[in-house]
Amino acid sequence: MLLARFIIGLTALIWMGYGGWLFVDPKGLSYMGMEFNHWSVTVEVQAMYGLAEFALGVFAALGILQPKRYLHANLVLWCLIYTALWVGRLVGIWQWGGGDYSIVFGAAGLPQSYNAGTLLLYELPASVLCAIALWQLRRHPDL
Repeated sequence: MLLARFIIGLTALIWMGYGGWLFVDPKGLSYMGMEFNHWSVTVEVQAMYGLAEFALGVFAALGILQPKRYLHANLVLWCLIYTALWVGRLVGIWQWGGGDYSIVFGAAGLPQSYNAGTLLLYELPASVLCAIALWQLRRHPDL
C-alpha cells in the first residue's frame, strides 16, 4: 500500500501544482510550442490544463486523505489516464513527429523533446507504477 500512496500522493502534488500554475498563467504552456493566437486558446488552456488538472489533483489527494473511500478508484483512474497519455504521445510522435523519440534536456530541447520526455520519464513509469500498486492492493480487500 506504500507504493499506492506514494504514486497517488506524487500525482496529487504534480497535477495540483501544474494545474494551478496554468490556471493563473495559461500562456506558460508556450514553452512546449503551443501558440496563443486567439483568446479562445488561452481560455481552453486555462480550463482544461488549469482547473481540470487541478481538480484531478484534488481527487488524487482524496485518495491519500481518505484511502478507504478513494484510493482504489484513484489507482484505476490514474492507470487509465497515464496509459492514455503515453499511448497518445507514442502514436502522435510517430504520426506527426517523424518517430523522433529522442530527449534533449534543458531549454535547448524544447519544444521538440517535450512529448518524448513526458512519455518516457513520467507517464509511462507512472502508468506502470499505478498498475503494480493496483495489483498489490488486491491483498487489501478493505480498500
